Amino acid sequence: MKITEDKWKEIVKYYGGFKKISMIGSVNSAGQPNVTPVGAIVLKEDSSGYYFDIFTKELANNLEQNKNICVLFAETSGLFWFRSLFANQCKKPPGIKLIGSAGNKRKATEEEIKVLTSKTKSLKLLKGHDTIFGNLSYVRDIEFTDYFTLNIGKMSFDF
Repeated sequence: MKITEDKWKEIVKYYGGFKKISMIGSVNSAGQPNVTPVGAIVLKEDSSGYYFDIFTKELANNLEQNKNICVLFAETSGLFWFRSLFANQCKKPPGIKLIGSAGNKRKATEEEIKVLTSKTKSLKLLKGHDTIFGNLSYVRDIEFTDYFTLNIGKMSFDF
């Protein structure tokens, strides 16, 4: 479905947070699909976002050939799933697919770095923090055009 301004606000409300699984699907030059986990995708207010291009070598290679992507956000909270299963309904979509295209790799702005470092502040004392979040040099912008909520039958929530 096409993203409208109102739908985008709902998407950001449900999936603008940091504690979700996010994956980016792309296609290589031979037409083979690839899914890349991405640690943090930041959603902005205008049907767009960006992600830090850190450990995404295969995705980066695919984007050289074809800029089209599919981003999947999936709810992973055990509490969300317990409540949904108990009530036999979801109070929000359990996941959403966003269709769009990725831009070229570019230098991250100080503001973009600040957004992610503020979201990962609670992880700063952990050994792996700097391994994953220590090199926030480059980002890729994403423009989204369409969305699809994940369907889990009778329990589904669609906005």
